[in-house]
Amino acid sequence: MMSQEIVYSNETITLHQNQDKEEGIVYRVLQSQDMLGLSTGSQSHQTVQMFIRQNTNKESDLGPPQVGSKGGSQRVTMVTLACLWILLFCLATAWVVLFVSNEVKDNISDQREVLSSELQFCEKNLTVVNNHLTTLRAKRCASGWEFYNGSCYHFSEDKLTWEQSQYACIRDGGHLVIIESQQEQDFIRMKVGNTEVTNSYWIGMTDIKVEGVWVWMDNTPLNNSIKYWDQNNGTGVSDFPEPNDWESNEDCAQMGQRCSGQISCWIDTPCNVPSKRICESHSNGEYFTL
Repeated sequence: MMSQEIVYSNETITLHQNQDKEEGIVYRVLQSQDMLGLSTGSQSHQTVQMFIRQNTNKESDLGPPQVGSKGGSQRVTMVTLACLWILLFCLATAWVVLFVSNEVKDNISDQREVLSSELQFCEKNLTVVNNHLTTLRAKRCASGWEFYNGSCYHFSEDKLTWEQSQYACIRDGGHLVIIESQQEQDFIRMKVGNTEVTNSYWIGMTDIKVEGVWVWMDNTPLNNSIKYWDQNNGTGVSDFPEPNDWESNEDCAQMGQRCSGQISCWIDTPCNVPSKRICESHSNGEYFTL
């Protein structure tokens, strides 16, 4: 501790200087006006008042930073805690989302396995049903005949004239085929395919009674919306579309020469040319389709 002497009107006043632990010097006046015997209006009194007031202001200036420093520390602490809470909340939310996502994936995987097993079971049953249906269809037709849409069809290998072919079909329980729809035409032409002229098939249509008036075996006139005459496009006789009654001697209908590539593949041919035949009959009892 240090001491300093100040002389006022031949009087010595001793002031003490205290050293603060943190920083700055605070001066205290140890003697009061009464102790010094100073008058209120004296110059010495004024000097002492000024000295005390100045040092009091210094002390008041030192206080606020200490309070502000403490409040700032509390504020930083609160912000830090808030950030930690937000971080913990985000981590918890992320964990919940991840957990739920894994649960959903597991459920989807389980459902996929169940559906896969059910699909395999259905495919197996479908194969069994198809085989059974094929067996049932086979029973609807006689041996050597093929089932399609409620009818049975026989594609012969031997060759006869048109009239002989008609009797052969009747003998086997049917008649020369009568084509009544595009679907039936498609089925037959894909069975016949492309053949040479000598391997074409007779169908049940003729204009032998009245030239140019084509009728089926049951005397039904040819439907103009269901006729598939070959126009001979791209052939050496493209100027003579079917039926062309070549040499006035073609009164019976065949199919087969270009049937694989086009739906219109009927031709008129002399009725006495031996050819294969297509017979048709109704199936026995009910039939099934998928």
